[in-house]
Amino acid sequence: MQNNKEMEKEGIGKKVLIIGHKCYRCNHAWRPYDLEEAPRVCPKCKSPYWDRPRQEKKRR
Repeated sequence: MQNNKEMEKEGIGKKVLIIGHKCYRCNHAWRPYDLEEAPRVCPKCKSPYWDRPRQEKKRR
C-alpha cells in the first residue's frame, strides 16, 4: 500500500468537498440539481422531514 505522499505525487487520492444534502431519516446522501433551492422531500424515502432530526418521545 502506498503512503499519502506517494499517492499525491501520482495524482491519486485527492480530497474533494462535494456540496449536497443528507436525509436524517434514511441517511441517503445526494447532490441537488439546484443549489439555490432546498429540496422538499428526500428522493429515496420521500420524507418531507429529511432536514430535521428525529425527536425522541417524552416518557411520563
